[in-house]
Amino acid sequence: MNRGQLLGLSMAGPSKVEFPGQKRQRMRMRGTKQANLETQKKLRKSLDRLLEEGETLLPAMSWAGKLKWGRTDPVTKTLVDLRKVFGKRHDKKWLAKRMMAKRGDDVGKALAGSLMAAHDQEISIVGNYSHQSFGKASYVRRGDGKVAYQAGLQNYHMTTLRMLPWEDHARKGYFFFSWRNGFVCSGPEPTIPDGWLDDVLERSRFSFKNTGNVWATDGLDVEKISANEMTGNGYLLLNFINGSKVAIGFDKLEKAKGKTSFIHDLALSMLPPNLSTVMEPDAIWYPEGGNRDGAGEALDRILDAWMGLTLNEGSLSKRVKAAVLHHIDDGFVVGERWFSTADEAVTELNGSAAEKELALTLMKSAGGSGIRISQRGEVHEREGTALEISATSCNDVLSALWQDHGLSGLIEMGIEEDEADDLWSAQCNKKRAFGKFLKDIESQRAKADIIQKFPYRRGKVSGPVGMIHDLTMMGLVEGMGKAEKSALSKKDGIDGQAASWAWLVAAGKSNGQEWQFSSDARDRGGAWSHAAINVWKAGKELVEGGEVDYKEALEFLRKACGQIDELP
Repeated sequence: MNRGQLLGLSMAGPSKVEFPGQKRQRMRMRGTKQANLETQKKLRKSLDRLLEEGETLLPAMSWAGKLKWGRTDPVTKTLVDLRKVFGKRHDKKWLAKRMMAKRGDDVGKALAGSLMAAHDQEISIVGNYSHQSFGKASYVRRGDGKVAYQAGLQNYHMTTLRMLPWEDHARKGYFFFSWRNGFVCSGPEPTIPDGWLDDVLERSRFSFKNTGNVWATDGLDVEKISANEMTGNGYLLLNFINGSKVAIGFDKLEKAKGKTSFIHDLALSMLPPNLSTVMEPDAIWYPEGGNRDGAGEALDRILDAWMGLTLNEGSLSKRVKAAVLHHIDDGFVVGERWFSTADEAVTELNGSAAEKELALTLMKSAGGSGIRISQRGEVHEREGTALEISATSCNDVLSALWQDHGLSGLIEMGIEEDEADDLWSAQCNKKRAFGKFLKDIESQRAKADIIQKFPYRRGKVSGPVGMIHDLTMMGLVEGMGKAEKSALSKKDGIDGQAASWAWLVAAGKSNGQEWQFSSDARDRGGAWSHAAINVWKAGKELVEGGEVDYKEALEFLRKACGQIDELP
């Protein structure tokens, strides 16, 4: 014994010992399984029918055209070969040879193997075929035919799987349509057979109503669909080459959910599964008063993504509406509505009357700028000149437009340019809620209106008369608390103290404050208090809108005080 033999002996595995009564292990090929009773019954029924009436299960050839030079088309060739195989259905020897043949039609080879399986008395081990798109099913594998072809031939009752044996013919440019009541090859032209669309739509997850050549979900007007006009809340429109129209309301697309998309199920009812050969999609939606002109390319991209299964069906309506809104060329877009004027558009926003008034001013200023305000109040450029607002509150709109249009808006409100510039700058640097900001402006404007009624601004009149005038204006404009605090603050000189005391007496705020003033200041202020009371009363009447000569009251006070400086 040579060295190699010795090595071979040394590497041999251990022998297996079999015990009496031990069951032998049966080897099973990968991709197969032990058929249960239900699977056996189904396959038995399918194989028996395939054996008995298989010719009726083949696709009908509806194309009557001819190829160049008198050649026979590949589908007809295969059908002829399959009928030949059916002619030998009971010749097991012939079938056994045909199912292992290296040459000949692949579909015929798979059919021979399937017919051979139909002669089996017992079905125990079955193949488990699974396709990501076309589905899965059990089948009996016999011979050297393609697994997909055998699975498709034996599961002819499944509208998707039965098309698999014809995939090579589809690659060569031939079209097949499969539905519950028919299986047709339309030849090299995608001609939709009668009954196919009805059956496919009936099996979909949407509920359609059929009127003539139009199928539509609830809530859509058939006449408007026929004219490609807006109806309901918008809809997805499928225009088929035979003139049929299928309309699915956006409300149904948003709510309906399934394991697969509608377009996916529809595509798998034909081979090749390319719906663009038999149907052109469209999306009909535009805001009230607007149109979808200019959004064509954007809509095509969205629909192509949907057809290519890269866009979720539930988000289709949202994407369509956004595309249409983004391409409206003029006017004002708020949410999903279009308006020709800012006065109409601002009514769609939430906010106080003051906020709406300022927002209207800024929207008019920004009209034609071609910007879009997002829901967060961010500004983006857009196609066209329309002002598009996705935000719902005036505060977001004001925040977005403030930098470029806020100053002109304040001036438009009637605020002096210098004051408007200060307000605008302050709000730019530290943006407060515009409701509070406008309330403050309203308060300041109210104070300004009161100040306008007085003949002199604060600080314009000198001496004790000026002090009493300033305290009067402060009390009536800023509030009594602020004026009283100013009057009680330390004053230089006897005249200053006397003027403060005279005003406190005139305003009725002197009680309990005597200790803060010297007796000389109180005496002098008391002498002036009568004239100060006239000034206080004249000021109050002036604020209330009465007709009074405030200057005359100040002149009387000047004389009572013995002030030499005359009024300005």
